[in-house]
Amino acid sequence: MVFCLGCGKKGNPVPPEIIIPVAISDLSVKIAEGGVALNWSVDGNNVDVAEFKIYRSDLEIEGDSCPDCPRKYSLIADLFSKDPKLTREGERGISYHDPSVKAGCLYSYKVVMCDSSGYCSGGSNIAEIKY
Repeated sequence: MVFCLGCGKKGNPVPPEIIIPVAISDLSVKIAEGGVALNWSVDGNNVDVAEFKIYRSDLEIEGDSCPDCPRKYSLIADLFSKDPKLTREGERGISYHDPSVKAGCLYSYKVVMCDSSGYCSGGSNIAEIKY
């Protein structure tokens, strides 16, 4: 008889000396010229942010859509922190423009931050907009 034991936690193990980036908690989205603009800020403790992964879920508003059903998110942008597609606003504010939206859809977004070693935060709060 063979027994397999584990700690019960899911995900990759992280060495204790590694500080995982803190998840974004103030993600917002608004209609902008030619698409939508996502805005968020980076916590002062996240000094080693190297990359942002932006995820989107879209749902057609008309028809048989189910706004309360679980959403599937797809990666729409994987950007280094100095990428020109990201606009800096002050010391900690960041903005991203998503031009690939179409009328008649409900869009949900979340952002994940990763440090230069590849350790990533959890997903941000969810920001939604009808376009």
